[in-house]
Amino acid sequence: MVDGIELRNGRLRAQLAGQKFVVSEFLLRDREEGAGGTLFAHGQGEWTPQGPVFEAHAQLTQLRASIRSDRQLTVSGPVEARMDRAGTTVTGQLRVDLARIQIPDETPPRLGEDVVVRNAPGVATLGAERPRPAPSEGNGRTVTMKVSFDLGDDFRVTGRGIDTRLAGSVQIEADAAGAPQMVGVIHTAGGHFEAYGARLNIERGELRFLGPPDNPALDILAVRALLTPKVGVQVSGRAQSPHIELYSEAGLSEAETLSYLVLGHSSAGGGTETALLQRAAGALIAGRGGSGKGLAGKVGLDDISVRADNTAGAVVRVGKRFADNFYAAYERSLSGTMGTLFIFYDVSQRLTVRAEAGERAGLDLIFTFAFDGIGPRR
Repeated sequence: MVDGIELRNGRLRAQLAGQKFVVSEFLLRDREEGAGGTLFAHGQGEWTPQGPVFEAHAQLTQLRASIRSDRQLTVSGPVEARMDRAGTTVTGQLRVDLARIQIPDETPPRLGEDVVVRNAPGVATLGAERPRPAPSEGNGRTVTMKVSFDLGDDFRVTGRGIDTRLAGSVQIEADAAGAPQMVGVIHTAGGHFEAYGARLNIERGELRFLGPPDNPALDILAVRALLTPKVGVQVSGRAQSPHIELYSEAGLSEAETLSYLVLGHSSAGGGTETALLQRAAGALIAGRGGSGKGLAGKVGLDDISVRADNTAGAVVRVGKRFADNFYAAYERSLSGTMGTLFIFYDVSQRLTVRAEAGERAGLDLIFTFAFDGIGPRR
């Protein structure tokens, strides 16, 4: 149960028929009798002069393969296995009925790269090469696996700033020649990602597997919702060495892109000091890695920014997005006594209603359009 596996109420019906061992029923349940999923299998085996031969056919029906609170997985589908003198072969076509994967925000501690632990008599050495497994003998048994996984329609992943549903299918293959290989494409279906202090919609997200399962190719684009120009974060490369960069559909500079991404508006007209303050605020919110909730997320907000004003001095602004098209912000000068509350409602991608209350009150209709393709104008 600690590892998320709990199977109960097992039943085995088998008989000896000459040299054969026939299993007519092998049943396991993941819950009490009459509820939950099942694993049902049957098969037969015999002892031959060349060694044991056994084959089995199993059917998983909404079986809870993992019941941990942070790793719930329910699968269905057929699996077949055969063992003979040549080795063991496993094939299957599994489909995920339900999955809830929670990625922990904190990475577990691990040993440094210069530390090697050997499970052998003697003292562990530092900086030594890891022992390699001995090559298999020619008469040794091998394991060949070819199992396909369809992620289904209810595979959700949350944590580390991401909340999305995954879809697609992959096939895991392994033989005696090397480590397991994975082939297929997994893509996101909606969802959002928190990066650079902003909540971004995942517009495109693909993980393409063609080799080791821990190093897929990445093609991810997350953009800030209902904002013109379209800005966001783009991830490419491999999982073990990803390349992360700011994205702007209008070809804005990195400083302008970061300003739109973090604050939702341009830094033009504010001077160099304002741009530096905005970039510092973005680093403070997003953290060193540029991802995660950071300071804003820890206090239940989406945005915290600082800007310089020629008359009011330093101005602090906090904001919260209640929906993709509804945003509220409170702004106050460090030298003033009153603040201003702003409410933004995006009617469409180009039309925004802005209400303002505080030292002054007002209601604005903001229409955004592109002019000669050089950027947005309001």
